[in-house]
Amino acid sequence: MKVDPRFLANEGREVFGGNELLVKGCLEVPGGVHLYTGYPGSPVATFFDTLGSIKNLLNKHGIRAMQANNEALSVAAVNGSQMAPLRAITAFKSVGLHVAADALALGNLAGPHPDGGAVIVCGDDPWCDSTQVPADSRFLCEHLRMPVIEPGTAQEMKDWIAASFAISQRAQLYIGYIVTTTLADGGGSVTPRANHYPEINMHQRLTLESDKIDLQRVLLPPKTVYRELGIASRHATAVTVARELGVNRIIRAKAQAAAPIGFITTGMSRAYLEQILNDVGLAQAFPILNMGMPYPCDIELVRQFSGMCQTMIVIEERRSFLEKNIRDGLFKELPPNVASDIAGRMCGKMFPTFKNVNEMRPGIPETRGLNPSVLAQLILPLLQSCEEIPYEKRNGKLTEALNLIKETGKRKLEVLGNAAAVTLSAVSDDKINLRLATFCPGCPHRDSSAALLELRKNLADPKYMQRWHKRGPVDLVAHGDTGCYTMLMFTPTEQLMHNYSGMGLGGGTGSGIDPFIKNKQIVFMGDGTFFHSGAVAISHAIKSGQDLTFIILENGTTAMTGHQEHPGTELDVLGNDTPLQRIDNIVRAMKGSVGDLHVVKMSPADRDKYYNVLERTILRDGVKVIIADKECAITYFRRKGKEERAEIKKHGFLPTKSHMNVTHEVCEHCLECTKQTACPGLTVIDTDYGKKIDTDLT
Repeated sequence: MKVDPRFLANEGREVFGGNELLVKGCLEVPGGVHLYTGYPGSPVATFFDTLGSIKNLLNKHGIRAMQANNEALSVAAVNGSQMAPLRAITAFKSVGLHVAADALALGNLAGPHPDGGAVIVCGDDPWCDSTQVPADSRFLCEHLRMPVIEPGTAQEMKDWIAASFAISQRAQLYIGYIVTTTLADGGGSVTPRANHYPEINMHQRLTLESDKIDLQRVLLPPKTVYRELGIASRHATAVTVARELGVNRIIRAKAQAAAPIGFITTGMSRAYLEQILNDVGLAQAFPILNMGMPYPCDIELVRQFSGMCQTMIVIEERRSFLEKNIRDGLFKELPPNVASDIAGRMCGKMFPTFKNVNEMRPGIPETRGLNPSVLAQLILPLLQSCEEIPYEKRNGKLTEALNLIKETGKRKLEVLGNAAAVTLSAVSDDKINLRLATFCPGCPHRDSSAALLELRKNLADPKYMQRWHKRGPVDLVAHGDTGCYTMLMFTPTEQLMHNYSGMGLGGGTGSGIDPFIKNKQIVFMGDGTFFHSGAVAISHAIKSGQDLTFIILENGTTAMTGHQEHPGTELDVLGNDTPLQRIDNIVRAMKGSVGDLHVVKMSPADRDKYYNVLERTILRDGVKVIIADKECAITYFRRKGKEERAEIKKHGFLPTKSHMNVTHEVCEHCLECTKQTACPGLTVIDTDYGKKIDTDLT
């Protein structure tokens, strides 16, 4: 397989996706990057798919690319790489930073190898559309004393990988590299640079001289204290290097005189701001201090910038991080009178009105994210109230732009949905039908969820329970977990997810309530989640004597992030053969010599048999594990499609093709199928006998 020529380009212009830019940026790092690792999650999941797409290039140059079982293990791998002069990068989503924090705290304090480097990519979702909790990874990076880099354009996203490794090496710190959804899922046209490949690699290994290993990096007290004393000087070096490399820089206005307003930006806020100013004819009218590294903060650069403008507006997504660090740094590094003057002229989360210096109003929001439209509604009134801006500007394009925003804001969509869904108020006739997140058509998880909905109903029926089990009704409690099956939280399956504590933690959640309730309990778990951290939860449940049924949905891939591999698959991220680890064998080995552990593995496709096994198993006491073994529909039909194309190529036609259809003559339009499954592969059609359910073959 040939290597995509974009990843070999060293001049001209090329178009890359956001996560592709991370990989190309690594390839361009002087001296090369030796280790690529991490754990997939939105918005950085395709980082791993990109590595797989250029596996020939990586293998040729002996570059190690691997997906870790979880985020903590990926950082541990980075820590291990720093025993030698190696550069390593890991990537995961924002909540993965929580998982990895223990290893990062130690790794960053110890620091990378003097000739190495470590970059930690955190995929943040400012709008919180695909992430469990609102995240701002910058704060956790600060807690870990790890410098933060925030690229704001496609070019910066690629180029600042090399800059981050340079800062990491010279400052002897790990670098937190914040990539937001807009950047990661986006991309753009960039100027590529030449690739560099590591001299030390899997083809050219070295021998560590163990007696020369720096044991001061083994951080336990009292060594930890001495290492911490050097953090301030290491941070100072990071600030110096960031300024040298242009990560932090002042973009001067055209006019030489002090401007009425100056903007301090980080991340994508500068790109949004520049678009707005360009649209209203005020491009380069105001100086901009772009702080690509908001922590630690370059206070000297802020001091210089403060002399170029009267009022400074800090623009950043999410909470006050850059603004907070500037204020803290001002009073820490400058004389009190100078610090007070600069801080008094700086705003961010609150804006001045200019008409009354003592009056403030809400500024940049602390919740959700930014985009040009959101920012324009905040910035344009601010500019319009600034009398230093020429009258014709304030009442020309500024007024026109504000009127356009107000007019478009009057039209809102009414979202039609059920009571369980969030609805938006409407002031117009524009309406759309609400479509909740759900499993793909053909998803094997729907076999389990539909069966559990029916089982839950039967278990709660006193007559059913007395007739078949000679006992009273059972109210089933379901603990939440992370995977495709997290969508159980939506109608019609919301009663299959009563809580949520994070990835692999459903069983642990159950251990907190189990001693105090009589209910039978279940938790769904995917095979990717099992290898991430779920196996620990099962062990914990056995040890603590829980009455809990784990339903492991083994679909043969890490489907929730785009079909990456895991230890239960035969291939790694680069397509190499690896040992296959069987979940049922691992679980059975947890039983030990004492106690009872019931393990069943079967396909949920045989609905009646599967239902009966579920019922008998859940009603047993103790820890039970049911492994629902059925391949992900997407990977199944990809494989079947490939086989069919080969058949057509061989015979010129496809001998047989099977479809699942609804028989309209017997459909009563009772909607039980839609109520139980919410399958998007079902649709309503008009027939001579009225409305019927049909299969949408698209």
